[in-house]
Amino acid sequence: MAKLQSAASTRGHEAVHALLKAGGPLLIEVRHPGGAISPDWYLCDSEEEFDTLLIQLNANAVLHVNRVWDLTNPTGGVCLRR
Repeated sequence: MAKLQSAASTRGHEAVHALLKAGGPLLIEVRHPGGAISPDWYLCDSEEEFDTLLIQLNANAVLHVNRVWDLTNPTGGVCLRR
């Protein structure tokens, strides 16, 4: 498991910048420790959008940040119609 680092730190910003520079939007899962709610999901295309998101979040929220294009589903996708 990756070591948690502060999103407001220089290292945190550099990590997000590197993901954005690699191309494609970022998919961010926000988990709320100790809460009985499901995680929130956000899509960010720029550092400005990421910074705006940070301002809105609780200080103890945990963010899992990935490039959208890096996500895979090894079990195959499911397509549903209502």
